[in-house]
Amino acid sequence: MVVGRKRNLARAVDLIQAGISIDVVGGRGSGRTAFLGALRKRLEDSDWRIVTVRGIASLRHHPLAALHLSGIGKGSRTSAGLEETADALQSKLRHPRSALFLDDWDDLDESSWGIAESIRRATGIPVVISRLQGLRARHTPSGLVASTQESSYVIDMTPLDFENLELAISAHLNGPVEASTMSRIYAKSGGNIGLAISLVDATVRENLLVRRGSEWVAARDLWSSGMRAVLEGYLENLDKSTRDALEIIAIVGVAGLETVRKLVEWDTLELLEERSLIAFVNRGPSQLITVTPPLLVEYFRHEPLSTRQIRLTELIIDRLGSSSSSTATILTERSNSLHTATEPDALFVRLLHERARARRIVMAAEWEANATPATAVRYVAALMDTYTPAADTDIRRVIGSTDLLSGGIDDRAQLLSLRARWSAYVDHDLEAALQILEEGRDGLGPYSRTLDAVEVEIRHSIEALPDDFAEMLEVTDELPDAVKAELLEVQLLVLVSLARFSDAHRVATALSEIKDVDVTHRQKALKALAMIGEGRYQQAREMLVQALDEAHGYLDIDGVRTFGAALAICHLHSGDNVALDELLKTIFAAGDPTPFPAGTQRAFLAIGTLNAVRHGRIASAERFAAEVEHLPGQDGPMPVQSAAWATAQLRSFEGQSAEAARVLWESATKLWDRGARFAALVAFLAAAEIESTPERLDHITTCLSSTPDARVLQAHRDYLCAWAAQDGNATLDAAEELDRLGRIGVALSACEQALTLASEREDIELEARAKDIQTTIRHARGAAGYDVARFRAQSASLTEREKEVARLAATGLSNQEIAAHLVLSVRTVESHMHRVMRKLDLSSRHLLEENNAALL
Repeated sequence: MVVGRKRNLARAVDLIQAGISIDVVGGRGSGRTAFLGALRKRLEDSDWRIVTVRGIASLRHHPLAALHLSGIGKGSRTSAGLEETADALQSKLRHPRSALFLDDWDDLDESSWGIAESIRRATGIPVVISRLQGLRARHTPSGLVASTQESSYVIDMTPLDFENLELAISAHLNGPVEASTMSRIYAKSGGNIGLAISLVDATVRENLLVRRGSEWVAARDLWSSGMRAVLEGYLENLDKSTRDALEIIAIVGVAGLETVRKLVEWDTLELLEERSLIAFVNRGPSQLITVTPPLLVEYFRHEPLSTRQIRLTELIIDRLGSSSSSTATILTERSNSLHTATEPDALFVRLLHERARARRIVMAAEWEANATPATAVRYVAALMDTYTPAADTDIRRVIGSTDLLSGGIDDRAQLLSLRARWSAYVDHDLEAALQILEEGRDGLGPYSRTLDAVEVEIRHSIEALPDDFAEMLEVTDELPDAVKAELLEVQLLVLVSLARFSDAHRVATALSEIKDVDVTHRQKALKALAMIGEGRYQQAREMLVQALDEAHGYLDIDGVRTFGAALAICHLHSGDNVALDELLKTIFAAGDPTPFPAGTQRAFLAIGTLNAVRHGRIASAERFAAEVEHLPGQDGPMPVQSAAWATAQLRSFEGQSAEAARVLWESATKLWDRGARFAALVAFLAAAEIESTPERLDHITTCLSSTPDARVLQAHRDYLCAWAAQDGNATLDAAEELDRLGRIGVALSACEQALTLASEREDIELEARAKDIQTTIRHARGAAGYDVARFRAQSASLTEREKEVARLAATGLSNQEIAAHLVLSVRTVESHMHRVMRKLDLSSRHLLEENNAALL
């Protein structure tokens, strides 16, 4: 493909026609061979005669191998010698408009290159070679020094920009690529067309990139083990120490040159830059170093050699750790997991902590060598990767002792924002946080608007949404892009919390259009929550699963927590108990979340309580509820970021429905008054679901009148009103709408309610319709254990005989074996099992073991 190369192609044609030789230079996968193919076609269309020879690495030491295998000087029985081969090549180039193309020149044998050079000097024909970028200057493929050097024009195969890469990939796939998926392909490949096509082909084969409608969409993380061979090619000819150096840079992530220099020798850095395996990024007065192409970082992290990664981590610590005052904290830190991790989770957590430990050492050395606001912010981010209270001392020292005037105004604004958030969310001192922001605005120019965004965020998260939030978050054209992004991100937070989902979608689009500013994890998570509120559950789930897989692959703990929290709300929304349970195991295994953003820890513990009760793990539920109850600070502004959810679920399980509803209703009232309307409405509806009253339903209807975008919440309200009126058909209408909007568990619960009503009234038509809708939903959604009981968990009580049968079934016994054990008929056992599965809303017998509390 030559997309994005038209200007270079036209220039190359002009040069060849002028008799000038060309070097086409690029990295692996840069499209050198495709460019030569397009150039050859252009010239042949103009009556040029092109002879093409390709170098072969394994035959590099066989004289004349490349020419002979190209059919030049190859006789019927034996290959021609040097003179005969030269004559054969010259004969093919007798045409007055001839050119010689040498693809993969680096792999050419010396004899073939010698003949080509000789003919070029003798005849003056232009020679086009394609060679790798970054190899040291030389005059022959093996590096022999020549006394003369023919001049040639160099055409660099630079990475494609986003637009041209998108055109190339869309053409390759015969269809457009969804925007966020294309963004990930571009980010991973770094614009390298060959690497991007290899990635696309591998992920299509493994159904990680799938066609949905007219677009190609990433179904999961875009990483394939099939990419290993492609990426290993980038590491060819690197000696052990150079390869170690490249992997060390990948482990530490983006770091300053001074810090990397303590880990890697100058000669090695120069070699890596020559090979285009590292890139320098200017960041104010300092230079940062990163590995390129980015997929190499992913390759290193997926490498199944834990010992190697641990060795390199220890090497980093040996070279930098002794000078860091935080080393003792880092070396002794351990994850306080709330669950015993499974083996895959244990491996993930181990690698996560090894990487976090190395990053902390690197960032500590960088900050201690040059204590600027920029290095301070990066160091604190590293300290909070696997946060524990033990890191508090170091964080306070860094944010408190760094001189604000030692950096640019953009970095000063970031450090001031960090100080304010720490005071608000860790010290729980709102007044001190606001004072930091107020005093820090002087001298920041347009970057003072960043502090406006932080002030709105903090007030909304702790106290209440400011009345003038719209004015404080206004975006004007003259602002720097980074400031616009900060303001728009907090706008997105506020609009989602206000349940203004259409406006939130508009702001998310505006954020995605800001160039040269990365989309943050929080922006993606908030966009997904807005999609859930609008009723686009499936799209939100797919986006979050992709983002979580990506974060998991990159060992990005902040991404795992942020996307994990949003995906947990998504699973809670749909009632997918199985997916939620697996997700929480991974998240809890990684350790406690950081103190901010506000509410994340509350959400995990509250959802953990709901999940544990609904799986019958009451002891775990009580532990989670106790922890969330003792967390300091205020409830967060997003759904389920409140201790009331944990308390209500336990009270409901204990049969105290009125108390459970009261706790949730009071929490929702406070959230509504603070401006957290989305969270308030979700809690209002849950309270009314536990114990409905006309006053509560009227209040919910009034609140919903100010949030016209909240279609999901309106459908839930319609179900509760229909059930309160004992209107079976209206209940089923609501069930169908809820299912369409992704509230699968609530939809199935509505079907159960309609079946109960039909049984009481002996309404055959209603019963048939309810069963038909129920079957349709379960058939479409698969056999997953969706949460139907919800807050009615205690109502799924079994008789003693049913518990006895269920306990035996949970051990794996068949109906026949249970019948023999209890001296019952098989038909009687089948009847008991049918009632057990219906009461516990289980889709298969193997799920009985997870519902141990119900079997006690």
